[in-house]
Amino acid sequence: MSTENQKAKLLGAFLKSRREKLSPPEAGLPAGYGKRRTPGLRREEVAQLAHVSTTWYTWLEQGRAAAPSRQVMDSVARALQLDDHEHQHLLHLASLDLPAGDRAEEAEAVSPDLARLVAQLPGPAFVATDSTEVLCWNEQARRVICDFPSFAREDRYMAWLTFMDGRLRRSIVNWDAYAGYTVAVLRGRYDRNLRDAGFQRLIERLLAASPDFKALWDTHDVAEKSGRSFGLRHPERGELSFAVNTFSQINGNANIHCCIFVPAEGTGTEERLRDL
Repeated sequence: MSTENQKAKLLGAFLKSRREKLSPPEAGLPAGYGKRRTPGLRREEVAQLAHVSTTWYTWLEQGRAAAPSRQVMDSVARALQLDDHEHQHLLHLASLDLPAGDRAEEAEAVSPDLARLVAQLPGPAFVATDSTEVLCWNEQARRVICDFPSFAREDRYMAWLTFMDGRLRRSIVNWDAYAGYTVAVLRGRYDRNLRDAGFQRLIERLLAASPDFKALWDTHDVAEKSGRSFGLRHPERGELSFAVNTFSQINGNANIHCCIFVPAEGTGTEERLRDL
């Protein structure tokens, strides 16, 4: 299947998932308008709200519509009440974002200078790709988050470890919320990297291995990296609390980012990490 056909199929699935999440009252429509066999809005209701024909919108969900204009897709986004991240994701799937060059399957090797910088950071830190492959880490990250060197490269992805490494899964405070965020970010990055065969293999492996991942993946939720609180239960230091900050576009490489875990103030985390 060509990349454009893949994007058309993903666009349809994304629109359907957003339509089913929006109730008639939320969209300003009468709740009792006819008997409903499926959740959310009907296609004709979205078409009405977006000021397009029902036939065209149906073709759009089916991946058969001709190339839509930015104005029309903005109208569909408003009709479905998409947030900024979802709106941008919609535009990408409709090939209306700025063109980007093909991403190489293998990430560039981390430079020695970047690896030294990460090693010198006082708190846990690691560098990863869009597909969450962990490329380098410091000793604090190895001791606090995950023993990255003990995993084969094909498993050294934060997404894989979050769902498939029992020790890490049990240690994450509020795992359900973290897993949902992880998949939403991954979904957005995956749909922008459809030519990356390694990324595709990761998703296929996770879909086959984890029902929890599949359930979240099928929601088509998307998100961007953001500053977040993160809690871990450490076997020796107890519960640790961090503010996680992510830095992207490192040395001009848009495919890698650095996650830095800063001990949260007033939680005793910084003191408990000393001499670990």
